[in-house]
Amino acid sequence: MTKYAASLLDRLIGEETHLERVNLQPLVQLAALDAMRRAVATGLEEEGAQVLQIILLIWQQQTHKRSISPYVVAVDDAELEDLTGLSEEQLERGLRQLLGFVRVDDVDLYLVGDIELSLDPLLNGGDGGLAERLDLVFRTSHARALIEAVTEAEAGVECYLGQLEARVDPQAGERLERLQTRWRTYLANRRFARPLELKEVRGRLADLEDEAGELAAIHDAFAGLLARADEYAAVFSELYRASPGARLQVLRSSHQVTERFAVQRREGLRVVK
Repeated sequence: MTKYAASLLDRLIGEETHLERVNLQPLVQLAALDAMRRAVATGLEEEGAQVLQIILLIWQQQTHKRSISPYVVAVDDAELEDLTGLSEEQLERGLRQLLGFVRVDDVDLYLVGDIELSLDPLLNGGDGGLAERLDLVFRTSHARALIEAVTEAEAGVECYLGQLEARVDPQAGERLERLQTRWRTYLANRRFARPLELKEVRGRLADLEDEAGELAAIHDAFAGLLARADEYAAVFSELYRASPGARLQVLRSSHQVTERFAVQRREGLRVVK
């Protein structure tokens, strides 16, 4: 058993991600576009680019399946011929052109059509900033949804409080008093100025997620206590529709380590020039 700290890329789109397909797929698509851009910019020729396009497409289709080798693609030459429309000779040229851009274990098998390669050099190479860009996209999208939900929920609580005299049940006095105290405590302990600002929230997403958990309980309690039957009183989970995986992704520690049993891998996986 060994311990290791997963890279940011692994935590976003690799084996250590919490994201489900709905959140994962846009990041994988962006990563594939970036890999294609980088390969062409650094000299990948025409047939190689056509082969890489299809390999990246196959990779995108398989990333919703958790794997200890998330950047490895295996395919045979017949499938690549069908999907690219290249002749056998063109496909072989394309595979040879691609060798300088991917990691290959067994080059002989690769060139006779038993193709297995790792995209890791394309995804982790270049300026090394792909993971940071993917993280920015995910955090921006998540922050916007969270800001909208928190803002709407807080306004909802204030609306209920403004209608206490017309709506309060005399039998609910003690419970209402506890809720009002809890609401005042929530307001006193908020760590973000209002209105919420995207860049600040994006940089401290876990803090607002923590606050949103308390807000959700308060909001739903007020809704249950004061909303009328002829109204539609949304609960917080209807305002904030983030998936469980996305929330876990935000709340996770950046210093988390993972234990893994040693896996016997084929030797000699290398970049072939």
